[in-house]
Amino acid sequence: MAKYPTGSKRRLLRLMGSSGDSGTAVATTNGPALSPGREALITVGILLGLLMGALDDFVALTALPVILQQFNAESSGTFVISAYVIANTASIPIFSKLSDTWARRNVFLVALVVFMIGSVLSGLSQNIDELIAFRAIQGAGAGGFFPVGIAIAAVAFPPKTRARVVGALSGVFGIAVVAGPLIGSTIVEYTSWRWVFYVNIPIGIAGFAIVLATLGPLRPEVVRRFDIMGAGLLVSWVAAFMFPLYQIADAGWAWTDARSLGLFGLGTALVLAFVFWELRMQNPLVPLRLFARRVIWAGGGATYFIGMVFFPVATFLTLVVGEVLAPGSNSSETVRDILYFLVIPVVVGAALSGQLLSRFSYRTVALVGTAVGAAGMAGLTDLSTSTPLWTFTFSVIPTGGIVFPLIPLGFGIGLTFPVFLLAAQNQVEIKDVGEAGGLIQFLQSLGGAVGLSVLASFQATRFAALDPLPNPVCAASNPPLGLCGGYLASLESSVMSSYDQTFTILVGLLVLAFIFVLFVRGRLPKGSGAPPQAEAA
Repeated sequence: MAKYPTGSKRRLLRLMGSSGDSGTAVATTNGPALSPGREALITVGILLGLLMGALDDFVALTALPVILQQFNAESSGTFVISAYVIANTASIPIFSKLSDTWARRNVFLVALVVFMIGSVLSGLSQNIDELIAFRAIQGAGAGGFFPVGIAIAAVAFPPKTRARVVGALSGVFGIAVVAGPLIGSTIVEYTSWRWVFYVNIPIGIAGFAIVLATLGPLRPEVVRRFDIMGAGLLVSWVAAFMFPLYQIADAGWAWTDARSLGLFGLGTALVLAFVFWELRMQNPLVPLRLFARRVIWAGGGATYFIGMVFFPVATFLTLVVGEVLAPGSNSSETVRDILYFLVIPVVVGAALSGQLLSRFSYRTVALVGTAVGAAGMAGLTDLSTSTPLWTFTFSVIPTGGIVFPLIPLGFGIGLTFPVFLLAAQNQVEIKDVGEAGGLIQFLQSLGGAVGLSVLASFQATRFAALDPLPNPVCAASNPPLGLCGGYLASLESSVMSSYDQTFTILVGLLVLAFIFVLFVRGRLPKGSGAPPQAEAA
């Protein structure tokens, strides 16, 4: 048996995940190779965790109209989704840094447990406020799945295997796109909406058991100090901004209310403190120093505004279809079908983008994507209560209705998804590749969280301004149609008008993304199937 110096042996054992109390050894890029069977099991375990988080997004979206009807809380719909997205955004850098401080496997398992606890509590919710709070717990756990799962793959597998594994893990989104809406509509049709959240539990338990049984702790060789102050400031400024936005939409606070202004001011002060702290930290939670590079501020700005469009538009479409255009017992099935016209083109566009980037520059592909997406988004700015859900030619080709602009919208946004991450990975120094990629993903998620909350509050404010004043009879939960038919029609028209104005803002956000893309430079290195920096990450 080969001999190792004491320090080297200890370091090798730490990399392999063997701490003396575990009989499981895991290979690293510098260690012995895993057997194909063990590699497959580890991949499946991580895959189940990622699948659970990805499915939850689309399952919950599909069931959202039914949930809101039961709780009689139609005005709070966007915050059921945004609570998840906001908590997910804040927890991504926290879990990423924790995986560099503690054992990566254990951080991944903690994220699974947090998510499952949030799922159970969400299913037990008795009112909309409880559901929003418990969805935030879910989102906090989900923030650890993808970054820590990718980090485990980078550490546990040799380079020749890593690319295939990361590709399989990334393919989870494609599975969720198809299966999520179908599962959500089926659950709502045949059982209680509460099973939308309970269905996560068996998947999570299976992933937990497989990872625990096959993967060692994977303690980092160099343990860095965790940025506790940075994490506290991040969570604090996110909460300070998001709480008044929720109150504006749900409790009727005005934008100029002293409470709103006070919390927005506090949030601004906390953001400035966060930026100051992160810039002076040697190992910051969010590497803001990278904004000095063009590829980060240009690509990050573009992906931020694209995130502000994609997450809100999926949520708002769910509410428009489920509450106005196709309300009733079959609303979840209709929402499912509408979502397919948006998310499947996203997957197709992202796949095609990888091929186009081998021939065209980052800027060319991203400009085409944002322009096509903006054109599709513009088609959603004149919806009315009489807009059909779909119009088909030859029974298969969509040529009208609300679904028609969704195809270019989804396809265009999908084209942009791989661009900014690859650009960042290829144009920063190798030592910064991991942080640059994480920063791009964080900015996209942050854009979605901010966009969803701000635009939901804007839509609620605009609807309140347009809402016709009813008499007390028409304000009842089941008003007589003979007396209140005109009011109900005006009410639905006001809802659609408020969403049209919101969708117009989304067009403007894509125009801003287009402007940032103009400053992106470079293209993929020629003569290589995969960027060397990306593989090094």
